[in-house]
Amino acid sequence: MVDKIIFDNVSLAFAENKIFENIFLEFDSKKIIVITGSNGSGKSTLLKLAGQFIHPDSGKITAFNDVNDKINNIDFRYKIAAVSPSINFYSEMTAVENINFFVGLRNIRLNNLQIDNLCERVGLDLSCENKYVGNFSTGMIQRLKLAVLLAVNADVLLFDEPCSNLDEEGKKIFFTEIKQAAKIGKLILMATNDEEEVKIGDEIINLPLI
Repeated sequence: MVDKIIFDNVSLAFAENKIFENIFLEFDSKKIIVITGSNGSGKSTLLKLAGQFIHPDSGKITAFNDVNDKINNIDFRYKIAAVSPSINFYSEMTAVENINFFVGLRNIRLNNLQIDNLCERVGLDLSCENKYVGNFSTGMIQRLKLAVLLAVNADVLLFDEPCSNLDEEGKKIFFTEIKQAAKIGKLILMATNDEEEVKIGDEIINLPLI
């Protein structure tokens, strides 16, 4: 289980644009950590660094388990899951086919009942399971992203504007799931400026513009 992620003197720039300079951060499990800040402050980039999708120019980012041992990069990749605007599904595949494809990348196999339960859990109507995702609304796609994230049961959950395009029922489902995830020991990072999402944070980090 991932217990914490530590940023040690981390700096990152894109060309001449400094994003982070010598930052020290510690993210702990069992809480919802919200990252806020104006556009360009690096909210999404911070999530990518925490998930080791990108690497800093200098400094170290290290994940530790619950007995304080370092987790190597390869093992860590299988312990994270994300919901973000940059994640896309295959439009000419059905919801079930997309779920099976993405969870299959983690060597997870789901039967029909498990998929039905997953869709019901995120409020995705069962009649949509065998429809092409290209015909889905943006809200339905967001629910499908949450379904895939829940299916892989990762230790670290990264959310970038997770409630965008969700109606009030969808937001309620998301808030319920994320709070439950924190209770059972997940490490949760959420980048957002949405007031409702910020309110559920146990810890708020406001990023300044450099």
